[in-house]
Amino acid sequence: MQHALYRAAKADPGRRFHALADKICRRDVLWRAWAAVRANNGVPGIDKITLAGVEEYGVDRLLGELASELREGRYRPLPARRVYIPKPGAPAGEQRPLSIPPVRDRIVQAAVKIVIEPVFEADMLACSFGFRPKRSAHDALQVLVDECWRGCRWVVETDVADCFSAIPHEKLMQAVEERICDQPVLKLLRVILRAGVMEDGQVRRPVTGTPQGGVV
Repeated sequence: MQHALYRAAKADPGRRFHALADKICRRDVLWRAWAAVRANNGVPGIDKITLAGVEEYGVDRLLGELASELREGRYRPLPARRVYIPKPGAPAGEQRPLSIPPVRDRIVQAAVKIVIEPVFEADMLACSFGFRPKRSAHDALQVLVDECWRGCRWVVETDVADCFSAIPHEKLMQAVEERICDQPVLKLLRVILRAGVMEDGQVRRPVTGTPQGGVV
């Protein structure tokens, strides 16, 4: 499925995809999504349900419920749990916010990613490495090594301050809509973006930002 979506997107850069929602609900896609979430071995969200708790409840049972909710448009994600971790390379004491969705919401996000990622991957440039399948920081480093051997001597480093928390939802959705016109999928992405975060017992639903820590 992913190869077919990638080839179709690569063959027609102007194509907008409309039949994707049914793929997100597919049992094999949801099982692959669960496998990815389970392998990541993350902690629970605000509902306090652990990965082991899901297995005790019954993975097949949960995936069936999620598939029904998605098909019928009843799915609503819970707010993510906000935690803070030390920020690598930053001054001592500076922390980075992480937002941890519940396990069930991470499964849905992973299923969405499985389906829509090949469409956008077809548009990516060879020089782009961040958050892409089968690409890592080591691959980017190898490019620097290769360029060094070719005689390059300068590296320019730039950074967007608070990049993730500053992404405007509407501009982001406009970019998504350049490739996807499936309304149920667009609606699903919007409810994920607007799920908000819970911190100190309070739920905040900002109009900008996509939480770091969630799959999507």
